[in-house]
Amino acid sequence: MLMRNTNKGEGLAYKKVFDAITVEPSLNLPFNFADTVIKQIENREAKSTAYDLRWLAVGIFVLLLGAVVSGFKPSFGAFKFWASYPGLFAFGLAFILFLQWLDKKWVNPRLT
Repeated sequence: MLMRNTNKGEGLAYKKVFDAITVEPSLNLPFNFADTVIKQIENREAKSTAYDLRWLAVGIFVLLLGAVVSGFKPSFGAFKFWASYPGLFAFGLAFILFLQWLDKKWVNPRLT
């Protein structure tokens, strides 16, 4: 809100600013401006995807290199628990697949 006790210079400054704001700028864009912008966005997305995949490959390579150098030997002993409960495992898998389907069908259908 503007202050009521402003001096004349400030009032003129406010008037000039508000007059300038109300005037529409004269701007002429090329006919294919929107297409050019869309192409630039698509190019950036493609470059970003390639960049991300490159870093993913470097990360996997470093992970495997570290596993080889350190002599890592995987052990799946912790998963022997599931051998006693195949029904629970099947239910969990089916429930996760159902939630994925539900999400794609009803929650975020426009993202797929």
